[in-house]
Amino acid sequence: MNKLIVFLVIISALLSCIDKVALPIRNEPPQLVVDGLITNEKPPYSVRLSYSGSFAFDQENPQDQKVTNATVTLKDDAGHTTPMVHDGVNPGYYRSTDSSFVGQPGRTYTLTIRLSNGKTYASAPEKMPAVPGIDSVYARFTPTESVALPYQYYFYLDATDPKSQPNQYRWTAYAYTARRSTGIPCCLGCPGICYDRCWVQYTSQDINILSDNGIDGNRLRQQLVMRTPIYTPGPTLVEVQQYSMTPAAYQFWKLFKEQQSRTGTIFDPLPASVTGNITNASDASEQALGFFGASAVARKRFRERGDATYGTAIYGFISSVIVPQGDCRYTYGFQTPVVEPPGWQ
Repeated sequence: MNKLIVFLVIISALLSCIDKVALPIRNEPPQLVVDGLITNEKPPYSVRLSYSGSFAFDQENPQDQKVTNATVTLKDDAGHTTPMVHDGVNPGYYRSTDSSFVGQPGRTYTLTIRLSNGKTYASAPEKMPAVPGIDSVYARFTPTESVALPYQYYFYLDATDPKSQPNQYRWTAYAYTARRSTGIPCCLGCPGICYDRCWVQYTSQDINILSDNGIDGNRLRQQLVMRTPIYTPGPTLVEVQQYSMTPAAYQFWKLFKEQQSRTGTIFDPLPASVTGNITNASDASEQALGFFGASAVARKRFRERGDATYGTAIYGFISSVIVPQGDCRYTYGFQTPVVEPPGWQ
């Protein structure tokens, strides 16, 4: 009994030495966030509107509030306009409605947003730059050092930068690669197996930008645009998009990329908001977050046949992968293609 009393006294003394730390809660007032782009491809064009979350670090994730009742208009420097109508299926998204309103390199575009509270925001004029074509896309088979990690394809492009003019680029890409399952019989009593291979789409999440400062007029070589995992032997399909950018758009994406790459703790100061080119039409000091851009686009597809994946190097990893049971669509989604997507042959 005496030992228990002594133990409780010691624990009580230790707990009294521990001070509670009140973590600082960061609060930021909601701001309008605009994410939109007009290209030289066929409409409709899309703009996404939301309000930023409160950014309170109290074990809650900041939630964007979708803007669903704004009046959005897109116009060019030739006097043409098109309304952008809210998409009821995808809250916060607005789509252009005039199929004859097509973006053209050399034209200048402005976005206007009128909110239900009466505030009107407008983008700075964006003149769409031309974009050169993509000369080639190719892949390199890249082994990993651990048998527990899938091997990868690194996809690169080559392109020619136009001479005697400033150019800024942004690249995006997506790919299809096959994933396996045990499948199911094609019919009752059939020996054949169906739905044992699904073509899963991967999208590059990197902010991939480049200015031609210092390389004007030279050939862009081995520009890395995407990495994809390899889970089974066979082909991988990739499409690369090359966007032109204005200097203002390049600066926005450069700052955004730098901010995304920073790391810190909850005790560090809040990073400064990356403001874009959207301001309150009545008060220029009130800026929205995000950017409305005008970009020409060049696309190129490439089918990596997967010859390298038939070598012995990859089979150590493949043999260690647990293959899901049954219909591959149950694992990878019922919208996932079960035959190789067309357009890459």
